[in-house]
Amino acid sequence: MRAWPLHVVFATILIGSLAAKERGADALTESGNIELAILKVARSHGLAFREYTTITGTDVRALVIEAPGCSRPVLVVPLLVTFDQDPIVRSAHEQGDVLRYVYIDRTWDKPDRLAVFVERMKYAALATFGLTRYEPSWHLLLIKSSSDCKVADAIDWRLVWNRDYIGTNKADNE
Repeated sequence: MRAWPLHVVFATILIGSLAAKERGADALTESGNIELAILKVARSHGLAFREYTTITGTDVRALVIEAPGCSRPVLVVPLLVTFDQDPIVRSAHEQGDVLRYVYIDRTWDKPDRLAVFVERMKYAALATFGLTRYEPSWHLLLIKSSSDCKVADAIDWRLVWNRDYIGTNKADNE
């Protein structure tokens, strides 16, 4: 067997892995400020930012957002995808609250560590090869709203992870 076909195969693998590593390093870094992206998405849907707050008895930061037609403000909490902060946040859960966990284009009513992990890995792989407009993040969103708040359910939160939207947020703040 001739050696040159084997050399071509290994050279192709080497160049492909270097290119994937370079793109992967960019895709997996935490970019932008997720809170700014959350505020921008909320404003684009007619909601008004009221204040930052922390969950009682913790240092977990949350955004309080006024929503028209809702009896209470919507609380948006950026959580780590590891759900380390979730028990603390869930302890602040009140009767009549609706909790939703959002990561890019998926929503769950209960924390699902495996599903979020799979989604993050899927988007990390797609971003490595430039096949998605979403940037994988170490954060997901916990949306806490009153049961009568239909406005919070209608918001498309995917823009929080959109590369172009994130880039716009960076440009707005510089």
